[in-house]
Formats: sequence, structure tokens, C-alpha cells
Amino acid sequence: MSKFARFYWINAPGNTVMNYQLYGFLIGRDIHFDIENKCLYRLSASGAEKNLIFGTIYFNDTMMNLFLYLLSHARQKEVSKDELLKKIWEDHDLSPSTQRLWQVLNGLNKKLNMLGIPDGFIHYVKGKGYVIEHRDITPLYYKKSTEFIDEKSTV
Repeated sequence: MSKFARFYWINAPGNTVMNYQLYGFLIGRDIHFDIENKCLYRLSASGAEKNLIFGTIYFNDTMMNLFLYLLSHARQKEVSKDELLKKIWEDHDLSPSTQRLWQVLNGLNKKLNMLGIPDGFIHYVKGKGYVIEHRDITPLYYKKSTEFIDEKSTV
């Protein structure tokens, strides 16, 4: 993403809205999911002295695709195992298996816990599929600016 990007908070489904591109998601007040850099980071200030706390984790391609798909599709309804196996594995020319899905989800949950996201963030509803039941998730969009900034004038 360029330094000319501007961020917008838009509550709308899908990956693009009115020529805006999905940048990632804000989870709660201080956890950011950055799609382009395949990472999840926590940036928060705590205490009266406002100590800065920063933590980050990176995803491999499969884990990143799975987390992005769940954040995009599993916040309002359950997403079945079959749908995940098709969208995350088959559509990316990977061999799908229920065991592999479980392994990636298990690893994803461990990484989420490292940043303070509670157990059960991604929840399995027996016979239906996976759902994210956290209410405070905001998609973040950006639109690249066509403005030119003269670096000499900003010095």
C-alpha cells in the first residue's frame, strides 16, 4: 500500500465498496488485521502513563486466506467445512482435508490467543459450521489518492 492511501471505515459486505479496496479489519479497539502484509498486530496504550504495547503475528498464505474468509463471511452466519475446504484449499490448487482444516484452525486460534483474542473467537456450531461471534469487528477500506505530494514542500 502506498503512502497516498486513505482509510475509511465502511460497514458493508464484500471486499470492495464503491471503488474502495478492503485493507483489513479492526478487531475491538486495538487489534488490526493487515491483509497486504499478512499480519495481525495489536497496538494499545495502557495505564495512566499510556505505556505503548505492541505485538504482531504473521500468517502463511493458507492461514491468512482462512482468517480473511472467516472475517468476511462468518460474522453473520455459519460457514460449512465443505465451503472452507473448497474456497481455501481447492480454489488455491491445494489438497483439501478435514484434518488439514483442523490443523490450520488450531494454529490460527493459538496465534489469535497470543495477541489477547479470547478462546472461542472462531466457534464451531455442530452440524452447521464455523462462525465468528465477536461483535466489535470493523472492515477497513482504502482508496488510493490520485493527489501528488511534492516531497520537497513537506520538508
